[in-house]
Amino acid sequence: MAPPDDALSLVDSAEKSGELSGSAAANIKRWLSEPPFEAYRDRLVEDIHAGHWKTLDDAFYAVLEFGTGGRRGKMYPVGTNVLNARTIAESARGLADYITQARGEGTPRSCAIARDTRHNSPEFARSCACVLAAAGFKVYLFPDYRSTPLLSFAVRYLKCDCGIMITASHNAPADNGFKCYASTGGQVIPPDDSGIIDCVKVASDRAIPEKDYEEALKDGSIVLVGAEVDDAYTSAVVEQSVSPARDVSIVYTPLHGVGETSVVASLIKAGFTKVNILASQRTPDGDFANVPGHVSNPEIPKTLDLAIAEAKRTGADLVLASDPDADRIGVGLPVTGDPAGEWTTLDGNQIGAILAAFVMKQVGDLGRLRPDHYLVTTLVSTEMVRELAKREGVGIQDNLLVGFKWIAQRIDEMGPAGFLFGFEESHGYLRGTHVRDKDAAIASLLFAELAATVKDRRQTVLEYLDDLYIDVGHYGERQVNKTLEGREGVAQIQKLMAAFRSNPLKSAGGLALTEVRDYKLHETRTLDGSGTTTPLPEPSGDILIFQTEAAGTRFAVRPSGTEPKIKLYLFARTDTSGVTDRSKLAEIKAQTSGRLDAIAADIEQFIQQTLSAS
Repeated sequence: MAPPDDALSLVDSAEKSGELSGSAAANIKRWLSEPPFEAYRDRLVEDIHAGHWKTLDDAFYAVLEFGTGGRRGKMYPVGTNVLNARTIAESARGLADYITQARGEGTPRSCAIARDTRHNSPEFARSCACVLAAAGFKVYLFPDYRSTPLLSFAVRYLKCDCGIMITASHNAPADNGFKCYASTGGQVIPPDDSGIIDCVKVASDRAIPEKDYEEALKDGSIVLVGAEVDDAYTSAVVEQSVSPARDVSIVYTPLHGVGETSVVASLIKAGFTKVNILASQRTPDGDFANVPGHVSNPEIPKTLDLAIAEAKRTGADLVLASDPDADRIGVGLPVTGDPAGEWTTLDGNQIGAILAAFVMKQVGDLGRLRPDHYLVTTLVSTEMVRELAKREGVGIQDNLLVGFKWIAQRIDEMGPAGFLFGFEESHGYLRGTHVRDKDAAIASLLFAELAATVKDRRQTVLEYLDDLYIDVGHYGERQVNKTLEGREGVAQIQKLMAAFRSNPLKSAGGLALTEVRDYKLHETRTLDGSGTTTPLPEPSGDILIFQTEAAGTRFAVRPSGTEPKIKLYLFARTDTSGVTDRSKLAEIKAQTSGRLDAIAADIEQFIQQTLSAS
């Protein structure tokens, strides 16, 4: 069916006026005229006649690609740069074609598929299943919502060639995503990610066959899975226990997501009997109705406000939260240990340091800590864990790019037998080798055990953390995010990265910047004007790390791979040599915080000056 002539004419006019970019106009014309997109034509024409040019430009100016967490973005019924029925089907077919090329047309191929509680997630998951079944795959489909780490586990447990998780993690309700998993249970990494994208591009030019769902169920090409995998998974989580302590009262919130199926199931199986699921945020809800700002991100302290209020009301010891797909956690604690008093939340680095120290100590006390054990973390996570690992005599791998897929890859490279604990600053944690992704169930189990263990010793979790600071120094971290949306936002992010790379600040927080490590250009450059450079072989990614003249004080900058943001990570350390009393830490903490404040202010000024420059 030919598109209406006036629609094509209106697109031409919008391009000429600058309301549409050239790339958006070209993609829209394809969707208006080519057979594979006929089902979407009426809606597209409707938007064109309504003059929704900004919306259409954002939806069509590019093709949504894979970042650190897969393919993630806003949902909209039409468009190449958004998630909809068509782009989801293209993603599934591209994955199927890539696996088929690698395995061979006649070789049995299989895929596990799960989804979260977001809008359109059930439909997207079923569509993926039908596309994979039409491509000759056996599909193991979870018909109800499940966690992302469970999907990682299922890929390994069911011995699948790949996996798909429909989720946008903690993003806003308008978003969704397509997470792609390799046979290892880890998210796809190079060269597979680019190979899949190439196959998706090919699929985007043709019709995408889908097998009838009921027919696929009857012939066994789609198999519904659930309880057996759930039980095996929760058993594997409980096996990661490092302490028998269980006397702790917990308020837990799934933030309207899937966490009750994994976090609560695992805590109960492990023997925690006092788990109060927050009623107001218990219902699965893609709008995240009762979460501040409708963003279920446990990194944001106010996200835990309702759970903390419930904990104060009921006298609970601990608040735990998981994001919508239950791969990350947030933690709330009473400052003095008294639930009726003041509460606080921990940031992702604090949680990581506490859990790493706790796991090492507990495994050591059991006589199982070995010199070949190692921790894994990223370039933008706290350096405190390196000192903790040194203290316990274990190794650490901490030169990884952002994204848990790199931690998963390093576990396989180093050997799973020695893997002790892994984390990234964005509240993702893992112990055990039954999955290859961060897991809120494992993190919640470990933190609950930590809270119960220190409670048995009449100590608070914050006192436990302070003791770590006394041992290795006070480490403070801060994150600054700048959200810059749409085509204009992409250009602004590129402009900022170019400025940081070619003409950066000379100082930050009153400290001279001494060098920058550029992981895209693979070089370390001095910033003293000498122009000295040294090679920086790996890893490879668009991230810059600036070192100041003060040891332990640095900042990193990178564009997000999953959101329209530029992200900055600030780090400072204050020495605690000679400190033996926790009460003396207040001044030291204030010193670290003040340094971070000053660095953040200078970076903010640099960003504003850069964006305002013509």
